[in-house]
Amino acid sequence: MPQNDPSPLPPANTTEPPAASPPEEPTPMLDIHPAHHAASTWRDFLIHIATICIGLLIAIGLEQSVEWIHHRHQLHQLEQDLHTEGLRNLHVALSNIVASERQRQFYAAQYAELLHASHQHRVPLLLPLPGIGRYAKPAYAVWAVAQQSGTAGLLERADAQRYVRLYSVAQVAGDQIDIINAASQRRGVAMLPGIADPSTLKTFSGLALPSNYDLSRLTPDDMREFRDTLGNDMMTARMTINRNLYLYGIEWAVLQGSRSDEENVRAIYEAQAAYVEGGTSALLAKYPPPDDPASQAPHPEEEPR
Repeated sequence: MPQNDPSPLPPANTTEPPAASPPEEPTPMLDIHPAHHAASTWRDFLIHIATICIGLLIAIGLEQSVEWIHHRHQLHQLEQDLHTEGLRNLHVALSNIVASERQRQFYAAQYAELLHASHQHRVPLLLPLPGIGRYAKPAYAVWAVAQQSGTAGLLERADAQRYVRLYSVAQVAGDQIDIINAASQRRGVAMLPGIADPSTLKTFSGLALPSNYDLSRLTPDDMREFRDTLGNDMMTARMTINRNLYLYGIEWAVLQGSRSDEENVRAIYEAQAAYVEGGTSALLAKYPPPDDPASQAPHPEEEPR
């Protein structure tokens, strides 16, 4: 009797699983070809090493050259952007100086009217507010982006220091808007008792138009508060002029290539002295804006001092 085969053959229609293929080796990133023959002498060995070193130096040199060209392009673009922003801030400072001088003269005239009315025992007049314009904040977006992106580090040390000083002055001039707004709000509150029609308070716009107020409604204490706010407004306008004169002077010096604190400080003080002596016309005569049509803005006409 035949014995059973312990490992019978599979049926004819059974499919054999395919044999697993050996894992493929990853393709190398850099294909390095060995020398055609082994170095048999010190001369061949040194030539082989020198060839490798020269190839590496060429590769590193090319990489550094590309990076240097890229950095030079970034530096040139940054310097151009800083120059353009500087020209804009120069005209912003000039416009703020002219507008603030108009405000100072208006507040001084209204203050004088309150004093004259008090001495003459009459109701003071509320003078019409002339067209002055809005205070413009200087721009410092280019410098802020350069600091955040790291491109400011491409500047030479002296250039970086002068821009740090310049934009610190621009920041102070920009922060002046908060002081101006606070003074305006204080004046508005002081004038509320003089509203001509109290029933319009719900829709009152806050504009200091003579038709909106009746100063005869003010008590002596209210009139004193109103006068004090005008005094504060005059000092705020004077401070605004000075801070924009600082900005104009240092901005002008930097645009002219100044790289030292001495030159910047001298430009600031000379700009102030010129303005005190002859107003905006004297300032422009001493420190005229650079002739750049792309950045020119119309100068507001100067009020008589």
